Amino acid sequence: MGQATADRFSRLFSPSEPSPKRANSPSPDKPGLSWSSLRELFRLEEGYFSLVLVTVVVYSTIWSVQVAGWVAHLEVLTLTTALGLLLGLLAVRQRWLSPWLIQPLALALGLFIAYWQTATADFNGSFPLLFAALRAWVAIALAGGTSSDDSIFLFLITALSFWLAYASVWLVYRTRLPLLMILLNGALLLINLSNVPVGYLIFLFVFLCASLLLLLRFSLFESMRRWKRLGLRCADDLGWDFMQAGLLVSLAVVILSWILPGSYVNADAAQIWDLDSNPWVQVENAWNRLIAVNGGVIPSNRGNFTNSLILGGNPHLNNDIVFRVTSSEGGQYIASLAYDTYDGRGWSTSPTYSISLPKGQQIPPEGTPVHVVTLQITVVNPPGEQQPYLFTPWQVGQLDQPAVVLVSKNTTSIVAVLRKEGKLAAGDRYTVQAYVSSADVKTLEAVPFPSEAPKLPSNYEGPLPTNYYDPAILQTYLQLPPHLDPNIRMLAERVTAHAHTMYDKAVALENYLRSYTYSVDVQLPAGDEPVSWLLFRSGHRAFCNYFATAMAVMARELGMPARVVTGYAPGDYDAATHQWIVRGTQAHAWTQIYFAGYGWINFEPSPGFPTFTRPSPNQYSSSDSGSISTAGQGSSSGARTLPRLPLPNDEATATGGGSQEGGLSWQQSLSYFALSVVFVLACLLMLFTIWWRRLFRHLRLTAQIYGRICLLASWAGLSLQRAETPNEYIQRLSGVAPEQAPLLQRLGDLYVRDLWAPPGSPEHPASSGEMREAPTLWRQVEPRLFLYLLRHPYALSKIPVRVVRWLWERLRHLWRRDSSLDLPLPSPVEDL
Repeated sequence: MGQATADRFSRLFSPSEPSPKRANSPSPDKPGLSWSSLRELFRLEEGYFSLVLVTVVVYSTIWSVQVAGWVAHLEVLTLTTALGLLLGLLAVRQRWLSPWLIQPLALALGLFIAYWQTATADFNGSFPLLFAALRAWVAIALAGGTSSDDSIFLFLITALSFWLAYASVWLVYRTRLPLLMILLNGALLLINLSNVPVGYLIFLFVFLCASLLLLLRFSLFESMRRWKRLGLRCADDLGWDFMQAGLLVSLAVVILSWILPGSYVNADAAQIWDLDSNPWVQVENAWNRLIAVNGGVIPSNRGNFTNSLILGGNPHLNNDIVFRVTSSEGGQYIASLAYDTYDGRGWSTSPTYSISLPKGQQIPPEGTPVHVVTLQITVVNPPGEQQPYLFTPWQVGQLDQPAVVLVSKNTTSIVAVLRKEGKLAAGDRYTVQAYVSSADVKTLEAVPFPSEAPKLPSNYEGPLPTNYYDPAILQTYLQLPPHLDPNIRMLAERVTAHAHTMYDKAVALENYLRSYTYSVDVQLPAGDEPVSWLLFRSGHRAFCNYFATAMAVMARELGMPARVVTGYAPGDYDAATHQWIVRGTQAHAWTQIYFAGYGWINFEPSPGFPTFTRPSPNQYSSSDSGSISTAGQGSSSGARTLPRLPLPNDEATATGGGSQEGGLSWQQSLSYFALSVVFVLACLLMLFTIWWRRLFRHLRLTAQIYGRICLLASWAGLSLQRAETPNEYIQRLSGVAPEQAPLLQRLGDLYVRDLWAPPGSPEHPASSGEMREAPTLWRQVEPRLFLYLLRHPYALSKIPVRVVRWLWERLRHLWRRDSSLDLPLPSPVEDL
């Protein structure tokens, strides 16, 4: 009877035995493929609901690719993804091949499926034609060219969809890393959702809900497996109850994240992320160069402003109102940022540093004479921004809110102004006082070419001549990519042949390009350089990005420092509200040319947009309150001392009291270093506190306390010996720290009696009520033990020894895998 009871009790905590098979039931060892063997092959311990969730996560990503419509025939991704999921599940369940062999096979199979699908969709099933296209694409990649072959993109995205589905199943069911799978799919999902209409954000909602439920499901499954190992039982319907509650929590999390604001961008951190040396930026640039697809559903927008300006097809600008502008002086072009580096495909900015601009503080103009224009700008519908750009006339002088000014490290010219409070949102309003050049035509005509301007020695310290060009300005803004079409220079020289001054030549280039036709329905052919294509093969049709680029490149070919600026044209004047209405279709790019002494002067090469009006002579005299001129400007001495923005290595702080990046004194550097050390130590202390509180949490209370005592004592050099009883060990610790002896002995006594006294007996501390003393005693002795450890940091002296020993053991392990020889441990390490 007792044995039968024991057997029933043991079966409660052990897997049930298989029931005896009937005589006519099929044997599992019977050769051949059967439904039962297939079911066993694809049986999932976690249940098929988890597989459904994985499928939803993956297809949310794949369908977002199809909705984006990058190229034609993306419908093949649905079948390819299904094959990836199925074969991934088969690879997880099979045990015949090792992972080191199955992964290359999956890689090759994905390439084959992508090759087959692409050849069928784009080349009528002709494998040789696809092979020829791939070979041409590789040749373009090695030559540094640009490709826009849609079949290459279809091939790559098809292979990627198979690998994504396969890897998702493998990460979830083999490596047990569902979070990594979610991050991988989420990154691709967000890339595609940024290029589709807002209505398709439902994919993100479904993705987040399925992801949260999947994490919840796996957390529950792992917990239930651990409970079974510990011999604990749980309700059979716990899983579904848990998932129902999890679904409600997931929905609440998604809705809350949707409501919370998410527009804050740290300008300094964004600078580091967007550097050209950033590996991600380099990969993105290479991808854009090699996979410049012609297709794709580009949603209409009100203007998108990023750190790079890639010349492509239709920008799809809509007619939404972006800004309402009240101006003290007519309609003004408002700029977001300036580009200085042209690579034959688009524009980017060279490295910059930041200057803090507090509210109301003024920064000096880059050239004179200038007059001040005040604008009050109200945001109706915010534009697309990579960073929180503030749109201002060129250049900003003062703002009614704190901002960050980005300045070129090479030239100290302003590149952009960033809003500290995050990106612009509907209803935002700000007031800006900006500098506008007061130089008239006759004045600008007197400015010489850089080649004709005076050159000064590097050690020159006197006042600068009015017509002096900084060498850094010339080096940066005369840059051109190699192998540029020589016909561009020849055309520029022919167009400006009858102009004799630098200003007249710039106007000649401007007028020539304004004779073209403005059209956004253009597409740059694969491998073509944009300026050469516009001037000689476009049919004289393009839009502002091309015209601004062409004028800047042609000006540089003639030796004039030039750059491209993006922002908005003035818009339309509303007489009823006395405001300028700026719409999305006015998102624009134009050209600036640098004139020595007068700074950057705007030019409008795009047909259909108003040209910049030059002031008449003496229109803005120095006596005007809004006019600013430099001492010596226009005087007989011909010398000037222009105010400049601080350099990144200046010791003085930037205008407005903000310190500059890279311009810290040694005292500031030391302070920042000390603060960094304190921050790191605080983080380590927090992590140690969490670990310490969770240490030995699975043991009884007295065992937790005794374990912590042993650990602290071992760190102080008093390790527990093998044959030492708890009483003997506590006695030894009491001899080393006699002031703590009563507390230690009392805790040791509670531990011994809790461990060995019969439960329920008067000697057991739980029966006598003494167990309630343990937490109080530990709170008294714990800080004293830590203080003793600080005075005797034995563990710190052993860290180098343990590191050396660990490294040596790793080397021995690697050596044993590759050789039958065994290296003996050197005696110096053994002595340690």
